[in-house]
Amino acid sequence: MLRVAAPRTACALIATCLVALCAGAVLACSPGSTPGDAAQESAPDLAPPRGENPLAGLADPSAATAVPVPDEGSPSPTPRRGGTLRIAQASDPASCDLHMSRGLSYQAVHPCNPMLSQIVRVDPADHGMVLPDLALSWEVSDDALLWTFRIRDDATWHDGTPVAADDLVFSLHRIIEPPDGLAVGRAGTIARYVPETGMIRTPDPETLTIRTEAPAASFLANLASVYVSVYPRVATEALDPPSMVWFDQVIGSGPFEALSATRGSAYKMIRNDGYYEPGFPYLDALWFLVMPEPAVRLAALKAHEIDAIAVITESEALDLQKSRAGRIRVLEAPSAGGNTVQLNLRAPPFDNPRVRSAVNLAIDRDEARLALGGGFDGAVMPPGGAWALDPAEVRLLPGYGDKQAERAEARRLLVEAGLAGGLDVTLHTRANPFFETLSAFVAGQLATVGIRVQVEPVESVAYQDLLARGDHVAIGHSHSFSLDDPDAILPEHYACDGPENFPGLCDDEIDRLIQAQSRTLDPEERKALVDEIQRRVWDVNGKIWFQWSLRRVPVWENVRGFQPGGPSLYQGRRMDTVWLEPGPGPGPGPGQ
Repeated sequence: MLRVAAPRTACALIATCLVALCAGAVLACSPGSTPGDAAQESAPDLAPPRGENPLAGLADPSAATAVPVPDEGSPSPTPRRGGTLRIAQASDPASCDLHMSRGLSYQAVHPCNPMLSQIVRVDPADHGMVLPDLALSWEVSDDALLWTFRIRDDATWHDGTPVAADDLVFSLHRIIEPPDGLAVGRAGTIARYVPETGMIRTPDPETLTIRTEAPAASFLANLASVYVSVYPRVATEALDPPSMVWFDQVIGSGPFEALSATRGSAYKMIRNDGYYEPGFPYLDALWFLVMPEPAVRLAALKAHEIDAIAVITESEALDLQKSRAGRIRVLEAPSAGGNTVQLNLRAPPFDNPRVRSAVNLAIDRDEARLALGGGFDGAVMPPGGAWALDPAEVRLLPGYGDKQAERAEARRLLVEAGLAGGLDVTLHTRANPFFETLSAFVAGQLATVGIRVQVEPVESVAYQDLLARGDHVAIGHSHSFSLDDPDAILPEHYACDGPENFPGLCDDEIDRLIQAQSRTLDPEERKALVDEIQRRVWDVNGKIWFQWSLRRVPVWENVRGFQPGGPSLYQGRRMDTVWLEPGPGPGPGPGQ
């Protein structure tokens, strides 16, 4: 079930309050609760009885699998204030306007998130928990349509002006009705719940109300996404276009504020001394350093010229575990993302279901894990999460059976489709080393059943244009989801009008089920609907999952409070609770 926790400095709605919804009661605060307290209290509730907690399925209907918290060794008993944390990533942030730009990657989110705040936010240590942020508490009406948020009055923007309820309204409005020339990205999930700006009001300066079009089981979870960050109306509207695209344009209310930005080199922040959470952040400064070459990033980490790398490969992790054991920790967590081959259902040869089935049956998932860095078996929702199809059922799905028998069946299906001599296919992919590697793996797998694949890498912008036009026959593609949540994944990828529905799947019953699960508040009933969607999508063989990933993040042993947290690569990266023990090597000052 979704869990909500009190902020560090004020009381807030907690998970037990949700039970009161059954009786239409007003939800209350729980003074003295802490995020740790709430997590501890809710941990045993693995399977709430049917009929209890009608909104308990907001993010996690069963809490069946917890992400393991990595061992941090023996940290000092009290967090230490000061120091500069240096993190390397491969590229510059494309934009700090997290509302806009479809497919905005973690390399934009990670440097921008620490400068921003949200109405509510994902707990960095547990992505199944929602924490208060600019909203101190909230309640929902007994018909589950009207959400009322109490807004804190002690938050200020980095320019010293107060954060007002109107700024929250402005931020939501621009998601629902984007400014001219801008296109909403992953934040657009909110517009499905709240399609009209008039459904958002501020009856007084300390209150925000949001009326959803229908009961929405995942509304709070998606409102907590980093992509629904809050921006100042006045400062944003003064820009042309009205969008804080560039790092050094950002005026946020988060724990860090922009110091400098040098494209291709470094994005630096310093502590926001006016941050509304007293005592936070611990760090004096936070740097994101651009290092395109993996070998350069790894060498810099080994030399302690940087403290962490955003993401590394399995081979890099093994290198560090051998060469820097006891000095660099590699944090691991299941990832809400993985690798696919996607077939265009709208044109030959993959308009033929026999040919699509042959592709699925040809791919050996065990070999995929060996070739592509480990990972997990799964269906359509991320494995290990609350919405995953039961592992025992996954192993019975076509594609997970005896590979010799499945490949014989694949060849038989191709003969039935009139392709006894096999076929030639162009597999487009992004011109990116990882995408090209996964596509080469697919080519080798399909060759076992007589499908001859030519991998054709395409530069990123041209690749996105190709997908938008639907001119591809097949693609080798990796996805990473912003949330492990049905409403953040299913409509985008499997509804007829889904922007990430590259195969062109359009099934009226699947669309009906996607809408039904979103509006189903009973967690067990909703989980059953999500499972049925997964079975139907799997049988189509349009977006064929063959490996779900494991995320690896290396950090030096003196870095504390840095957690992979949960399945999303994007959420919980505000960095306000990260701190540094004294460690080897000189450390730069915050203003350097």
